[in-house]
Amino acid sequence: MNQPKTNDLQSQLAKLFGRINFERRSDLKPFDFKLDGIKQLLEILDQPHLKYPVVHVAGTKGKGSVSKMIGAVLSTAGYRTGVYTSPHLEAINQRISVNNQSISDEDLAATLEQLEPAVAKVDQLSELAGIRPLTFFEVITTAALLHFANAGCQAVVLEVGMGGRLDSTNVCQPDLCVITNINLDHTRQLGDTLEKIAAEKAGIIKPGVPVICGVTKKKPREVIHQIAESNQSEIWQLDADFTVTTDARDRGVCFDTWGRIEKESGPEWALDEVELSLLGKHQATNAAIAIAAIQRLVHDGWDIRNDDITSTLKQISIPGRAEIVHEDPPVVLDIAHNVVSIEALIQTLDEHFPKWKQAKRKRLILAISKDKNSRGILRWLVDCFDEIILTKYQTNPRGKEIADLTEEADIVREGLKTNTQIRSAETPAAAWDVIRDDLNQDDFVCITGSVFLVAELRPIVKA
Repeated sequence: MNQPKTNDLQSQLAKLFGRINFERRSDLKPFDFKLDGIKQLLEILDQPHLKYPVVHVAGTKGKGSVSKMIGAVLSTAGYRTGVYTSPHLEAINQRISVNNQSISDEDLAATLEQLEPAVAKVDQLSELAGIRPLTFFEVITTAALLHFANAGCQAVVLEVGMGGRLDSTNVCQPDLCVITNINLDHTRQLGDTLEKIAAEKAGIIKPGVPVICGVTKKKPREVIHQIAESNQSEIWQLDADFTVTTDARDRGVCFDTWGRIEKESGPEWALDEVELSLLGKHQATNAAIAIAAIQRLVHDGWDIRNDDITSTLKQISIPGRAEIVHEDPPVVLDIAHNVVSIEALIQTLDEHFPKWKQAKRKRLILAISKDKNSRGILRWLVDCFDEIILTKYQTNPRGKEIADLTEEADIVREGLKTNTQIRSAETPAAAWDVIRDDLNQDDFVCITGSVFLVAELRPIVKA
């Protein structure tokens, strides 16, 4: 790819971030999402998203981890593999990777420059039609799809941003669809029941394309199976066509998994005592879903060995997932942002951290987005921590006001009759200063509530 004569990435990013950015808004409506613009853009660019096989991954929780696991295994197996995930933690480059390496500043600038004429044309057509211009997510998604074509990728894993049916990634024609699980989240945009949300997630299912399903709750699972059946798409179901049993360890999990592609046969694969470097039984479930996806690809002729799977999972690292940034005393970062993920975080702390149980002070820095079930999250956390410092992240306007969080925390604390100390700090950096200035060896510190909080504090805490 020709590099820009003046590598002004910051100028390119300023234009990109100046676009409508739904990641920075909590007042979204279903009609804010549509696929017309990105389809026009990709047509002008000669359909780069059709030039490689795609695994498309949706779900409420676990889709990012599953996407990265599948991508890492494919890379280990020798396939030049692109992975697209969102949002990023510290740099936008982290959304777009090839063979586990984030896109370079030079390639990102060149790709955005390559997009400019097509983006300008679609924006002009949109203005004439009286509709909104291309959004931030549409442009960065297209940049990823174009970069993967330019890079000669032999496989691409796309993580859905929100929902599925109207998500910008749903322009792809996948070889395999994966749906990790369904929980109540983004209810304003996706629906206020698990069944409605499942229907939106299952919108990624294409006619005749196989589906790996990690949804175990009955009603949303039935919705997904019905949509798969209507598309004549075969579906492989967790706890039916493949299973996982897990043993938690101090620094990771060990699990067994088996499954079958031919539904009438016995087990076609069985992997025992698979070591996973990530913490939490939920990550073992994510790994089993990723393995089922890989085994389906193997069934379809892909050359992937079991050793490729086990060696990759043993050493994979995903920042922001129960990430230990300091050992003594422990400081753990986690991007949990809804009730289910907070519950999984607490279970992970119980299972993997002896120091969590022994700590004299369990201390938490917490910020939550406006559109999340903050009271439900607080019910879990107020009962588990001795001290909670409430704050509001500065890098995204979706953060809930500290005063509102404090009021809710006080109500929850009174209802649970705990002695949890509720404090506040104007910024995440100030909250970390409170912790750091009074940090004892028998403390245990956790930072959670939002990917935006973790993104803002991770470089500060690691420094």
